This record gives sequence, structure tokens and C-alpha cells, in this order.
Amino acid sequence: MFGRRVPVKYVLLFSVLLALVCAAIAVYFAQGHNWIAAAILGVLAVWFAVDAVRAWSWKKK
Repeated sequence: MFGRRVPVKYVLLFSVLLALVCAAIAVYFAQGHNWIAAAILGVLAVWFAVDAVRAWSWKKK
């Protein structure tokens, strides 16, 4: 965006944080038997975790 690239360390950090937050909220909703919200947040947690792994592989190069 705007001709600049976001540094990889920020992508990694925010992806890990968002994955943890989404996973924690998904567990909270699962304990309350709200399965649709838990599933959506679980998918988002996996999405951000995969993004963090991809950012980690960029950082290694």
C-alpha cells in the first residue's frame, strides 16, 4: 500500500497476536455453546496462524 512494504517482523507479530486473540475468544464462545461464532473465530485463528508461519518463512530467507 502506498508503495511501501510492511516489515516482516510486524506481520509476524500481529499475526501471532491476532491468532491468539481469535483462538481465546473462540474457546470462550465454545464454552457457551455458541458454535457458529466459535467456528468462525476458529477459522480466523487458523488463518492468522498460517499467516504467521508464512511470515516466519519470509523472515528466515
